[in-house]
Amino acid sequence: MHTPEAIKTSKPTRLGIYCFYDKNGRAAKFIDVFLAELSKYVTDLVVVANGACSSQAKTMFSQYTDHIIVRENVGLDAAAYKQAMLELGWKKLQEYDEVICLNDTVMGPVYPFSEMFSKMDAKPLDFWGITAYEGGTFADEEVPTHLQAYWHAYRRSLVSSIEFQHYWEEMPIMTDYAEVTHKHEMYFTPHFEELGFTWSSYIDSRDYADLTSYALLYDPKTLIEQARCPIFKRRSFFVDYDAYFDQTAGQPALELYDYINKHTAYDADLIWDALLPSYNVADLRKAMHLDYVLPYAARNARKNNMLKSAFVFHIYFMDMLDSTFAYIRNLPDSTDLYITTTQDKIQILRNYLDSHNITRQVTFIPVQNRGRDVSALLVGARNVVLDGDYDVIGFAHDKKSKQNQENGHNGSETQGFTYKLLQNTLGSTDYVENILTLFADNPRLGLACPPPPYHALYFAHTIPTDWGPNFQITKELLEQRLHIHVPLDSKKPTMSAMGSCYWFRTKALKPLFAYGWKYEDFLPEGQMGADGSISHAIERANGYVAQSQGFYPAWVLSDKYARIEVNSLLYTTNSLLTAMGNRRDGETLLATCQALRGQLSRGQIFRLIRRVLHLSLKQFARIFIQPLPEKPRTLIYKAAWAPINAVRKSKAIITELIYDTVRALQKRLLSKKNRY
Repeated sequence: MHTPEAIKTSKPTRLGIYCFYDKNGRAAKFIDVFLAELSKYVTDLVVVANGACSSQAKTMFSQYTDHIIVRENVGLDAAAYKQAMLELGWKKLQEYDEVICLNDTVMGPVYPFSEMFSKMDAKPLDFWGITAYEGGTFADEEVPTHLQAYWHAYRRSLVSSIEFQHYWEEMPIMTDYAEVTHKHEMYFTPHFEELGFTWSSYIDSRDYADLTSYALLYDPKTLIEQARCPIFKRRSFFVDYDAYFDQTAGQPALELYDYINKHTAYDADLIWDALLPSYNVADLRKAMHLDYVLPYAARNARKNNMLKSAFVFHIYFMDMLDSTFAYIRNLPDSTDLYITTTQDKIQILRNYLDSHNITRQVTFIPVQNRGRDVSALLVGARNVVLDGDYDVIGFAHDKKSKQNQENGHNGSETQGFTYKLLQNTLGSTDYVENILTLFADNPRLGLACPPPPYHALYFAHTIPTDWGPNFQITKELLEQRLHIHVPLDSKKPTMSAMGSCYWFRTKALKPLFAYGWKYEDFLPEGQMGADGSISHAIERANGYVAQSQGFYPAWVLSDKYARIEVNSLLYTTNSLLTAMGNRRDGETLLATCQALRGQLSRGQIFRLIRRVLHLSLKQFARIFIQPLPEKPRTLIYKAAWAPINAVRKSKAIITELIYDTVRALQKRLLSKKNRY
């Protein structure tokens, strides 16, 4: 039995094997910061790129190493480590005091790595990591306590062992994340511990075991604040919200970002640089809560300088001028006002301004009645955006949606949508000032718009997604016309300005305005329809355009309207759950939804089987039984129905049995999905 020793030399030799993956081969800026700090503590570095590695990435990595391996993206990080170690050879690896296998799923360091290395070097160990997953029983599966595999440090005592060498030489190529997790990450620590090797983690998972087994995901802020954990997971900011909401109130990513931004020296802008090019904005919005509730009747303090701003309002309905100008009056004097409308209405509007003693300066822009408000902004007001030297511009329009009334709906439904849009775009002067402050103090904010409507008829068009029939045309608009490539998903909602009332940073939407739209690109009035036109695609594209330029879109609400929104959300949830009746099962919302899906799936299977049997028996009876005389025909029918009636009586028992089995499997699978 070997005896592990602490690292006693003042300058230990270390090899770092860094696994990098990006779909486009782009190395985000945080990697440069990470490797610059790590290079102080490693003698040599090998970078293994799984898949693409752009010239930009190679240039960055070449600052720290001339040993860059670009390999096929198979086997995830475990296969990358294996290839690097086998290429170097065991003789070479044993020359180092320590070999560290790490990957780019973590960011940092929030604190100098010297703190961590100083502490861990003093411990007599064979291998160690930064954090460990505290084991236990989850959904009937026993999960051992184990080091999390984004950082494994192997001492010479382990690397030189035949057991360690055989482990890597015999490791099969694994195909997915779950397999690597179960066959490597969860297995490695207890396997080598059983062989007599000692290990430890820099952060003691036992200190947080009463809270969670996975503190790095569910309470990362505490690890950084109290335990001075030097790293955090990039995944914290885009994890499926299911994982957060099933174990927390949804706060981990928001608390983590705010703490890093306000209480550490780490540049939080690196987080945006890492996230925006690579992840769907709907996931970012949910995990990071990209929603702002701003005061309606008070002004927030502004940390940064005033931004030059303008507002474009498209006016079409002359019978709505009183309500339209009630909102326009809320614009601060420092915000320039532009009004787009058809030429024949400009004088009517001038007369209205004079008769209502509205003295602020207005610039009128005549537009064609083709493409409604969207073309008015993109064609009519294009020069305001591209050449007006404004930092931030707001846009709104009057709204009736006559097509809804023509389809049998009440005007109050559209009025409610208009109220939501304008209250949260131009609700009060204080509120508008607070929006401008929001842009001034959040330089990565590119678009601020009201949340989509889900009351009345809009529920069918915005929940669970607001794409409608517009996904493909939006994708074509972004990728083929604007040459923008960001993660799109038809199963996830957009983060765009539904209803086309919003504020935006001019840099964020520049590609949309620079495209060179013409009125002929839009349908004339009367042909627009309720959905499916280029105008509807543009409406859903603006959040993705902002993302492509390195800015995030967000929802914005006044605190006045937030009172309505909170009750509406709770009412929506309660209504759906109440409608489930006795099909509701599970303590959490997620468990309840899983149970409902299981019941629906089971019901679909039974209906399909019943339909096939019914058609088959009907055909059989028509050919073989109906031609028979009445008495034998009646006897056959009675005999045939006897087992069917018996099955019907036992159906409830069989159904419950199947349901219980499906539910148990779903709970087990769900637990596995969320654990890591």
